[in-house]
Amino acid sequence: MKIATLAVSIMFLASFCAKAQTNFETQEPKQKLATMEKNIPIYGEFGFGLGQTIIPASTQDILTIALGGAFKPVGALNTTTAFYYAPKKWKGLGLGTRFMLSGGSGAKGANGDDYFFNYYNLSVSAKYYALSRKFNEGLYIRGALGIGQLTTKRANDASKSFTHQFAIGNTLTANIGYSLPIGQKAISLEIHYETSSRSGTINTLGDRALKSSQIGGNIIYSF
Repeated sequence: MKIATLAVSIMFLASFCAKAQTNFETQEPKQKLATMEKNIPIYGEFGFGLGQTIIPASTQDILTIALGGAFKPVGALNTTTAFYYAPKKWKGLGLGTRFMLSGGSGAKGANGDDYFFNYYNLSVSAKYYALSRKFNEGLYIRGALGIGQLTTKRANDASKSFTHQFAIGNTLTANIGYSLPIGQKAISLEIHYETSSRSGTINTLGDRALKSSQIGGNIIYSF
């Protein structure tokens, strides 16, 4: 009788240990994964906004020769995507990459033709929350330096023809904004100023620098 009781006790203990081990092995990876996901200091963001492109007189003169007519750019729609590495020990500083695309709606030139322009840049970027010292919370400043392309196009409605001008160069962007945390995410409002210098080959002139700038505002969703 004692032997039977001992055998039953051993079987019960073995079954309990096996069940406990199974639960531990099942829960531990989930807990580790949740902890890793919570502590990975990588943030993404997506935004859109409006800007006014400014083309100085010297660049306007070059584009007049390149496109066969002058125009003044109207407002542009901007979209941005960025990723930042921002560990807590950096106290509100994040370093990463940022992509910005800007497209201008059609503008009427002096001769009645339509002019379009768009440009993009891929940059290295730094974003810093100086007051809160916590990424994605409060007031921030951002700087970005990158390289990209400018494309301008003149559409001649009468002849159904197009004239293009391309230029490649660098862009410097500065932003100031404010992030409102929403759980682990945030919504930000910012204003930006960018200045660019790109080079293109112009008919009869050769290589020339095409300079431009933009001032505008964006709304950003961070995750």
